[in-house]
Amino acid sequence: MNPFAEKFTKEESWYIEPFFTNLDKNVFAAKYLPSEVLGALASRYSRSTKGVRRLFFDEYIKPILEPNLDGVSKSEIKQAEAMKTELVNFVDYLHKHGGWEAVVNSKRARNFFEKWLAAYGDDSIAQMAGAHIFFENVSQIATKTLEDFRIGFAPLEKSTRYVMFDQKVGGRYLYYLEPDLVKSKFGLEYVKLMNLLFNRYSSSIDPLSKFLRRKFQQEKDQSDRAYTETLKAKACDVLRAYLPAATLTNVGFFGVGQSFEYVITKCLASPLSEIRFLAQDAQKELMKVIPSMVARPTSVRGKVYRKYVQKTEKELEKLVVSYQNEDGPRADPVQLVEYDADAEDRIVAGLLYKYSTTSYQNIKDKVAAMSARQKLSIIKKAVSGREVRQHRLVRAFENTYYKFDIVANFGAYRDLHRHRMLTQERQRFTTELGFDIPPDLVNSKLDKPYIEAAEKVSTFYRKIKKRFPDACQYVVMMGNRIRWYQFENLRELAWEAELRTGPQGHPDYRVVEQEKVRQVNKVHPALVEALKFVDFGEYDLARRESEKRIDRKLGFKTKVTG
Repeated sequence: MNPFAEKFTKEESWYIEPFFTNLDKNVFAAKYLPSEVLGALASRYSRSTKGVRRLFFDEYIKPILEPNLDGVSKSEIKQAEAMKTELVNFVDYLHKHGGWEAVVNSKRARNFFEKWLAAYGDDSIAQMAGAHIFFENVSQIATKTLEDFRIGFAPLEKSTRYVMFDQKVGGRYLYYLEPDLVKSKFGLEYVKLMNLLFNRYSSSIDPLSKFLRRKFQQEKDQSDRAYTETLKAKACDVLRAYLPAATLTNVGFFGVGQSFEYVITKCLASPLSEIRFLAQDAQKELMKVIPSMVARPTSVRGKVYRKYVQKTEKELEKLVVSYQNEDGPRADPVQLVEYDADAEDRIVAGLLYKYSTTSYQNIKDKVAAMSARQKLSIIKKAVSGREVRQHRLVRAFENTYYKFDIVANFGAYRDLHRHRMLTQERQRFTTELGFDIPPDLVNSKLDKPYIEAAEKVSTFYRKIKKRFPDACQYVVMMGNRIRWYQFENLRELAWEAELRTGPQGHPDYRVVEQEKVRQVNKVHPALVEALKFVDFGEYDLARRESEKRIDRKLGFKTKVTG
């Protein structure tokens, strides 16, 4: 039984059943809904407490069944009635004729895929079709694991900025009951600790919100809606430090068949039971929509690959014990640990190569003989036309790479992890690197309960780490510091840093991105000239200007004073 599953009436179920593989499980796939509809649903999904199936009924079906006809003309009433009749007839047709299988005759397409995938082994065919799948009420650990897969796999996750995590379902907070921990002698302590974190998160909302209202007054050009949403986002940004990795969330993915095969296979090899169960459920649901593309993970070939993954990880973990020395805390959140000494030559040569008729080596030799001033002039010329950050650097800026070793809180990692066109690798989530204390918790005199909770989490983590080296990650708070590296080329660094240092960004990850650029500036100042839109400013209220822009788009009236 799924305690967190959304409930639907018999009528609601009748309308939405044809469009999803199930209505009562946490893992389900969409069935042939238009891409535009799924894109809109996914966008709303990230800022709502509702699941996708509920959103689909409430926002697409219900308005047709129960239109608002106040003050509308007779022709508009007639049009609304016709739309309702058309909807009823269409859904009725799907039920009577075997759903989408009968309507679109996808069996023929599946036979084609099965032939080319199985008989000919042409994996590229599996890049040409995909599916939407949703994982609801899954932990942050599971979400990060699934989002680790970068190529052909696009996620959208419920936000910690726009949604409060103070809800209860069936009398309990939304966190994952890790089976091994719950069944162990630490089970009751685990549950008690999770409840403590959510209780303190919830009890802090009101006093923190009142403090923020005193600290940040409503501006003249700010509507009541914008002001309320801005302060809510600020409160969420501060209080998310309490949330443990066990916190349940929703995440949706669009992926091509080849990616789903790889994701399921790798996840079936996970040491965590939640990940393995989700992989099994995902395969089961995807077999209903793209069966020819997801059968391999449980085949002989898939089992062999899983054994390879498991064996490799175990062997490497044994080896690392002999080579690591524990280092103490460090002041800087970012260390630039690898870069190319000839980076400027590589970039300038790359800029000129496309328009030349000679070899790359010949061009690079010519560039190496240039003065620093000449190289800088070429770099500036290449970026002079950039007027906004969406004007991306040209591909030549991919010719040099940087590796950053980063220590920052889990919440900041969670946001920066979304950048998938780079190489990232994290260590296990831990409490052993300490925790950050949000300044507004200190200023509002709400820091003592948080510090006490963080210390309790750390004590419990150390107690269970040896016996549960993977499951212990579920207790780590978003305020705890973790370590990971990013390996990215200059073009990707520019996109990430210019995006994530914007005024609307969370201060915790803005600091990381600003420091990355400062580190590069120390070794390649000429190249940093290309990063024109990195913002080194400091902002107290991240979403203020963004919400004002939304006001203007929606036509909201701003506050009138005097």
